[in-house]
Amino acid sequence: MFKKILIPTDGSALATQAAMEGIELAKKVGAEVVCIFVAGENQAAVFDFAHAKPDNHWPTNAEYERAVKGAAREFMTPVREAAAAAGIKLTEQAYISNSPALYIVSAAEKNGCDLIYMASRGRAGWEKMLLGSVASQVVTASPIPVLIYKVKKEQLPPKAQQVVYPDLIPMV
Repeated sequence: MFKKILIPTDGSALATQAAMEGIELAKKVGAEVVCIFVAGENQAAVFDFAHAKPDNHWPTNAEYERAVKGAAREFMTPVREAAAAAGIKLTEQAYISNSPALYIVSAAEKNGCDLIYMASRGRAGWEKMLLGSVASQVVTASPIPVLIYKVKKEQLPPKAQQVVYPDLIPMV
């Protein structure tokens, strides 16, 4: 069936929950896992703030890369622990890009993955309406199968469970 599964995470509870389910799938089918984290680019380096000397400086690219690697390591800890407990080979990778969906698809291809397993939840609000969720962008761009883990309502944080859907009014 599947030999290598790519599981992206952003460190959120929902992505971690999906990753745990992805580890379970990998265990059942005897697959190895590639877990990735894609951070946004360090935008501060683009701007010249030499005239304004803030107390807290913008991170240099090297500082930002170290911070991203540290965050990725922390975000992947539960995935790493679950994979170890299940006896699954795990590879961890971190990337920096403002196109997370494209990096997820690219990482899957470069690592020879035959499945991408990810959470259904992405961006929220206007950004999601205008750009689409990362999950939907991955589904659209990926030449390999994508399994979207749909989080059950009772598994959502309390605030997210209170979403009220408006009545649909037919257009005339």
